[in-house]
Amino acid sequence: MGAALALCVVAGALSSNNNRAYSEESLVDRFIAQEIAAIAEDSVSGAVEIAEKSAEALQRLAQNDRVTDIEDLRRRLSELGWGLIRIHPTMAPLVNLINGVLWKLDDAPTVEAARHAITTATSDFKRHLHVHEAAIAEIALRLIPDEGQLLTNGRSTTVRAALRHAQRAGRRFRVICAEGRPACEGRSLAAELAAGGIPVTLVIDALAIAMVSEAHLVLVGADHLGSHGLVNKVGTYGIALAARECRVPMYALCGSEKFLPPGFVPPGQARWPSDQVWHEAPAGVAITNLYYDSTPLAILAGIVTEQGVQPTVGIEAWLAATKLHPGLR
Repeated sequence: MGAALALCVVAGALSSNNNRAYSEESLVDRFIAQEIAAIAEDSVSGAVEIAEKSAEALQRLAQNDRVTDIEDLRRRLSELGWGLIRIHPTMAPLVNLINGVLWKLDDAPTVEAARHAITTATSDFKRHLHVHEAAIAEIALRLIPDEGQLLTNGRSTTVRAALRHAQRAGRRFRVICAEGRPACEGRSLAAELAAGGIPVTLVIDALAIAMVSEAHLVLVGADHLGSHGLVNKVGTYGIALAARECRVPMYALCGSEKFLPPGFVPPGQARWPSDQVWHEAPAGVAITNLYYDSTPLAILAGIVTEQGVQPTVGIEAWLAATKLHPGLR
């Protein structure tokens, strides 16, 4: 979704209820508009980074919106939240961010209390993102072999943090990064790891599947995880099948903020521009450009969470513990 369209979706949604006429300035200030546009255009950042930027946009709404009626504030927060979710529909941290804020708003008796609730909930969420990332990095350290070779797909900040932590702990290893076409997020991760002194080999996506047999471990991130499977950068499913065939353990590094609450049905995945794949393709050639695929949990060796390495069969109980707000049903 383009930046201008994303802003129209959010601003239009905010102004649609009750046929009220609001100017753009009264709906979202220019800073929120810029933040939403940047989030909409961002096809490289991971789910954690997108969620953190979205939390900051919600904080700005709480601080700058001029409404005096608490129901108006709740409505605007909900509509802005849905707009953000629709921009990146595969990213569960956005759902959990909005879910947590909506529950906090239910207990707020006044507009000022609601503003405070939004600020507190988003600040806590951002803090938990970093706490979880650090905990996962420490737990993943046990999985990373010294003098081993790892393979990853896409650009996960959680995987990046785990690899940097392992390097600081004295582990020596090499990393194979799949390029991650068409947005080529894998290039960004390869550059970031290399800049930190970690030996990296970048391979085209089709070659990554064949390279699994040369790896000791596969680590991937997650956009969301649910009972249906792990949603991550497209190509993850193929790598998982190869890892199972080659008996190479594959783990998803996935904090609980990426667990999709039961009952939430994510909007359909956006089809990205065809010219990212083939600029000026000839007539008669149909192009499907998707960024994410779904991997059955049973294929994975386990899920690395902030509470330890979880067997995939144990994830269902954890998922069931999350209560979905009625506003997201």
